[in-house]
Amino acid sequence: MIVEFFCAPSVNGSYAEAETDEAVDTGGAPEKKENFLVSDEELSGYRETVEKVLSAAENRFPDFAADTGTTVNVYLVDNEMIRGMNKEQRGIDRETDVLSFPFLDLREGDGDIDEYDLNPENGAIMLGEIVVSVEKMKEQALEYGHGESRELAFLVCHGFLHLMGYDHEEKDDEAKMFPLTESILNEAGYGR
Repeated sequence: MIVEFFCAPSVNGSYAEAETDEAVDTGGAPEKKENFLVSDEELSGYRETVEKVLSAAENRFPDFAADTGTTVNVYLVDNEMIRGMNKEQRGIDRETDVLSFPFLDLREGDGDIDEYDLNPENGAIMLGEIVVSVEKMKEQALEYGHGESRELAFLVCHGFLHLMGYDHEEKDDEAKMFPLTESILNEAGYGR
């Protein structure tokens, strides 16, 4: 599993700048680290959580990308950004905790892959993008009475399963997706 990890400048400006090699525009004012949603240390822990969960999730589909591996882009954003994406992509004008944008048309981990679905640099299957609102993640961790790592792990796993073609709109689909989510989280060390 190759995880491409991105962070909105409002979440952690120094990380976003380092990753994109673009300066964060502060309007000439000095950067105020305390205005960011997460510290560098927190962000490092989040990245570790994301990588552990996605590795455990990929292990559930050993035949899917046995030869090439997979790539997933993960974005940590604020409520304003995810609200705009939710409105633009789904027509829902409110923030949400996680959005998934699959690049493939899979159904429960199965589907056709062609050469255009492969990253030309490394041959990995490009699954899609997972966008997580850090603000919602923190709020829900408090609401549910568990740590931020557990909540982030859940959201990323949930997003990954959507990329793999799982859904929870119908009871039958939910009965497949939710136990698989808990099983992956247990394997990654983020069980309840």
